[in-house]
Amino acid sequence: MQITINAYESEDKEQLKHLFQVNFEDENLLTIVYGDRKLFAYSALLNHKLVGILFAWKNTIHPNCIYFRILVNPLYHSLPIAELLLEKLETLTLVNLPLQTSLWETSDSLLRIYRENGFSIIRKTYTPTLTLTKDIDLTECKQINYKKINLEEASANNLLMKKLTSLVRRNYEQSHLVNPVARLDYEQWQEFILADDVLKKHSYMFLDHSEILAYSFLHKSDLKGNLELGWCGANNVEHSYLIPQLVIHQARDAIKLDYQTFSGEFDTTDKYALETLNHFPFAPAPTLVTLQKK
Repeated sequence: MQITINAYESEDKEQLKHLFQVNFEDENLLTIVYGDRKLFAYSALLNHKLVGILFAWKNTIHPNCIYFRILVNPLYHSLPIAELLLEKLETLTLVNLPLQTSLWETSDSLLRIYRENGFSIIRKTYTPTLTLTKDIDLTECKQINYKKINLEEASANNLLMKKLTSLVRRNYEQSHLVNPVARLDYEQWQEFILADDVLKKHSYMFLDHSEILAYSFLHKSDLKGNLELGWCGANNVEHSYLIPQLVIHQARDAIKLDYQTFSGEFDTTDKYALETLNHFPFAPAPTLVTLQKK
């Protein structure tokens, strides 16, 4: 059977959507295939059927690599579709930047192909859910004497907001050293913090006088009965134990508001996020693996 690699054509839209579905890929990435951020897209065709795709893009927040995805219909995994698409990727003339991609850990065949072709794992991302039932122990395990305020209160204080923005930026940059962040100004970082979906009244921080010791943000979710845990961090590792205490307050709020679950993404490169993951009985969940080739 002859596999042909051609530039992707938009008339394959329904087949591409199906390809995303059978790979459990984030369908938000479809907007990249049809948008201005796309660098290129190539189809793998078998008798005019779309059995694989390669597409790549640039990220303005992380501009120091080329992001890409290779998706293959698992029913055709015995054919060298991924190998052909990866070969196409590496023959294209690109800026001299690392290649980076992510895939589910259960995509064993594709993961093996990447590693055999010089890619290295730079992090894993856990995507579990925490059930918020009344029988979960939501009692603070330590006596906390620090002042707790929410993001709405903090945003009304310019000096405090500058300190929070600086701390969030520092912690995010430290957890993304392999793929550095672009030079963004204070206003851009503040926009990230005060995103439209953030729940300001239920995103908390602990203060020691005017010093921010720890913070945990909470966001709306597209899933019914669910809220998403967002960025969290502390001013130093010694205060990381305060982060789960903030999540406890958020869980109490959520239960009162009749939410049933928390979800989150926890990178292995983020020591503060792992503090939350390790503290609560999150259910086992799929793991996203991110690889890079320099």
